[in-house]
Amino acid sequence: MRFAKLILKNVLRNKLRTLLTVSSLVVSLFLIVTLGTILTEMQRGSEEGNPSRLMSRHSVSLAFLLPIADVQRIQSVPGVKAVMPFTWFGGIYKDERNFFANFAADAAKLREIYPELKMSDAEWQAFIADRQGAIVGKKLQLLHGFQPGQRITLKSPIYNKDVEFIVRGICTGGDEKTLFFHHDYLSELAPDWARDQAGMFAMLANSPDQVARIGQEIDAMFVNTDAPTKTESEREFAASFEAMTGSIKQFLYAIMAAITFSLLLVMGNTMAMTVRERTKEVGTLKAIGFKRHTIAGLFIGESVLLAIIGGAIGIGAAVLIYRAVDMSVYIPTVVSFIPQPQTLITAFLLSIFVGVFSVAYSTYRVTGLTIAEALRSTE
Repeated sequence: MRFAKLILKNVLRNKLRTLLTVSSLVVSLFLIVTLGTILTEMQRGSEEGNPSRLMSRHSVSLAFLLPIADVQRIQSVPGVKAVMPFTWFGGIYKDERNFFANFAADAAKLREIYPELKMSDAEWQAFIADRQGAIVGKKLQLLHGFQPGQRITLKSPIYNKDVEFIVRGICTGGDEKTLFFHHDYLSELAPDWARDQAGMFAMLANSPDQVARIGQEIDAMFVNTDAPTKTESEREFAASFEAMTGSIKQFLYAIMAAITFSLLLVMGNTMAMTVRERTKEVGTLKAIGFKRHTIAGLFIGESVLLAIIGGAIGIGAAVLIYRAVDMSVYIPTVVSFIPQPQTLITAFLLSIFVGVFSVAYSTYRVTGLTIAEALRSTE
């Protein structure tokens, strides 16, 4: 670029102003990337769910249970490869602040239906063989120090029970802040109203193109029973939960819009001062032959350079920090807190937009002055 050195010199003309402006950009872009990452994490379940996996629940509400006996009928539906009961336990470890997901499942089928769960064969067999056994995700191990062979107790307010488990393995993949244990063990300890009942059924279809048909057949099978079902793909099931957070998403978008607007005000004020202070210089440049569009390009280039520097530092800091510190370990329901490429690109383009838009009016006004008007300026 012909005037790159001149633009850089103008950027460094008032070092304190430049430092403050870049700092505001860094903080704003860091916050925008953080909020954007939260939004993408809230949509992860519906976007990354296994297309061959289905979830069947009571058609009225998740609060209503389904008979375990329905497993055999569901297994008979053509195209169903495997099915198992899947029940939320709601157990609390030591303190309510130690919240993490814990589910009762069929230990023998869990590996088949959730192949993303990775663990050694020895640990799988130890888990399956021990009725009191449980497996925990790697991030739970990091949080609470769980180790194979350790006995832990969870208190469930749903079942009003303190239940002891023996950790038989540490698994990776999926949501690594989850504990799984035997559904048969839950049935033994549950009160009468919950015995031989399941919160949901998780199943795996032979292929994704059979999912819709399987769901329809299962729901038709139980439509006139005491426990009618609503069966949907895992992605649809996750989307139904995401729909409940609609107001939260709107709130986060509103915060991002407010941050962007504040950033425009800061940048707009900075560039307005910069342009106004150099009004006489504009007259001088015009007098020696500079065209209006060239002068405008110098001001826009200066503003965009500030935006690129601040944006690059803010976005880069977010990437480095969130890759170095796995925030998903500390945030419930978040699987992986790493900024996605689309979030980073959007944030960077936003910084460039702020750089261009914030200087547009001031540049248009000043570069439109005649040589005499610019040189007579007292600003």
